[in-house]
Amino acid sequence: MNTRSTPESPGARRRDPLFALLLGNALWGGALGLAFVAGVLALDLGHLRRLIGFDAEGLLALALLAGGSIVTFASVAMGGAIMMIEPRDPPAAGRRRLTQLVPAPLGAVRRARRADKARR
Repeated sequence: MNTRSTPESPGARRRDPLFALLLGNALWGGALGLAFVAGVLALDLGHLRRLIGFDAEGLLALALLAGGSIVTFASVAMGGAIMMIEPRDPPAAGRRRLTQLVPAPLGAVRRARRADKARR
């Protein structure tokens, strides 16, 4: 019997390092989003706690605020994690890897201003 998991099996997802990276960062980002909502409500920024508490549809407003914050913070955490991944392949032949930013010198020609042209 084959003990290796196929890409469709749930065991393959657990062993995939990219999936684990994204899931872990999504969970941390979601927790940070919930902490953000808790902080906004605790500090009553913009009187949101009062508005949510005294409104008949306050739970809906809270769910939308929490859901939007969770999605936003989780997406930022996942995107940041992806951007921090080092490439596996070395740079292609003829291409240098950027190690530091160096300003490129540009030649500029000074043109006369409109006011200078009008005086002539």
